[in-house]
Amino acid sequence: MSATVFSGQTAESYLESCARRQTRSDVVRWLTENFETLLKATGRRALKWSILAEHLARDGLRTQQGRAPTPNGLRVEWYRVKERITAAKAEAERRLRDVSASRTVIPAAQSSTGPSDEDILALMAKADTEERLNRERRERMAGYEVQRRAKAAPDQANIQPTALAETVETAQSQPIPSETATRPRVMIGQIANHVTMLTQAPRYGADRDKPLPPPYVGPRPDGMPEYLPLDALMPLDATGRQPNGHIDYEALPGLPRRSFFESERDWAKACIPMVEAVPHEDRSIILRALLMRSRNRMKSLY
Repeated sequence: MSATVFSGQTAESYLESCARRQTRSDVVRWLTENFETLLKATGRRALKWSILAEHLARDGLRTQQGRAPTPNGLRVEWYRVKERITAAKAEAERRLRDVSASRTVIPAAQSSTGPSDEDILALMAKADTEERLNRERRERMAGYEVQRRAKAAPDQANIQPTALAETVETAQSQPIPSETATRPRVMIGQIANHVTMLTQAPRYGADRDKPLPPPYVGPRPDGMPEYLPLDALMPLDATGRQPNGHIDYEALPGLPRRSFFESERDWAKACIPMVEAVPHEDRSIILRALLMRSRNRMKSLY
């Protein structure tokens, strides 16, 4: 064959034909490109493969062997194309799910040890900011109240001073019975406030063999819930640390111990008012961290 055969359009058509034969045939490529249309057509009704084979042959599409497509061969190739595309789509969806899962999975170290130190410091800073804003808001409200009372005092002093003086003079001139003056005021219908004291929660398993801490000795701390007995508090000389040296937030000195309560929510509910009773500027880092942990438990355990 001379070199002139491979010049111009003839060479391009030969090379394109060779490339197609090395990969897939025209029929397979046509089935792949029209996959969605054929899938809908075969799903609605039976497809006449003989008519489709005639149309493809008339348009010049050939198999990999260079022959015109037959109905049976076309049906087999369609089955292979459908299996290949379905498998490729399933693999793509699986990879997408794996990527999405890897973005949302919490690292094992973080999930087992709780929030990191950076998270705790950030939450503590947020709590400090909220406390400062609340304190400033209360101070502004108190200032507004003082200004309102100071402004209202002159107005009340100018309201009928003569009539007010006459009323006071008349009231002072009337004798007050000594029995009424000395008798204390009687409040009727007042009932006592009933409080059910909390008791030690039952202990199960290995917790039954653990000895209880020594009793708390001292005055009742500020902010302590009235339903909570002194037995629920850790003694003031407690170390507040675990055997490995870490901080034991569930057994801090002078605060409720976790072993007294049946649930973490009840324990956190008792800790919050006692820590909040301590002035913000006097709270230690440990108390701030305990307050943050207790509030988080109250939010997550509702």
